[in-house]
Amino acid sequence: MDQDLKLDMVMVAENDAASHAANDACDAPARVAKQVGLRQFRVSKRESQATFWARFGVTQSSGSRFETGLGVPPPVALLVKLYVDGKLTDGDLLA
Repeated sequence: MDQDLKLDMVMVAENDAASHAANDACDAPARVAKQVGLRQFRVSKRESQATFWARFGVTQSSGSRFETGLGVPPPVALLVKLYVDGKLTDGDLLA
């Protein structure tokens, strides 16, 4: 998978709190596109929502919301980004 595509798939939430409140209408299309990328990445790994999101300490219910447009909290977004980039493994996350 192309590195740039991987980066686009992850919802980077560094500015999400500010932009979520101030520019919600402007950010909505980009946020939804990135959330679809999260789902596609999970499906490409052939994992259920419960299995995929549990490694990040997230419930299936919250993971579903993240995949359908809810902003991902910054700590979770960072873990997902590092995981997608291959800098974190399942062993790192479960240790």
